[in-house]
Amino acid sequence: MFGIGWTEFIVIALVLLIFVGPKNLPPLLRKVGGIVAEFKSASRELRNQLDVEVKALELDQAKTAIEDFGKDALEEAARPYEELKKADREIKKGMLEAHAEIRKDISGHLGPDGKPVANEPTEEDKGEDKPVEGDVEMGE
Repeated sequence: MFGIGWTEFIVIALVLLIFVGPKNLPPLLRKVGGIVAEFKSASRELRNQLDVEVKALELDQAKTAIEDFGKDALEEAARPYEELKKADREIKKGMLEAHAEIRKDISGHLGPDGKPVANEPTEEDKGEDKPVEGDVEMGE
């Protein structure tokens, strides 16, 4: 204890015995023992309090790390959703453009009432049906 060997301990005991005296030595040793016990108790209490504070600090750091991880995970999870929303907007835009183009093409074939108008038959359509090569007559 404290790096004191037996010889140093005996010298200290003899010096105390000479200066304090045999009558006052036991109460003095009790007081010294009480002070040492209080010092150990205070030291233990301080160590426990420091452990509590360190654990609280570690918990705060862990909580912060978990919150940061959660934010990163949410951002990472939202990224594909945002990409899908962007693709959806592009598809809708393309569909609207195609719809407008189709309406434009069809509008030339609609009458004022919005109903389809039959086209005037062309010269080819007015002629007789001519057999096409490879046609098969019905009933053959």
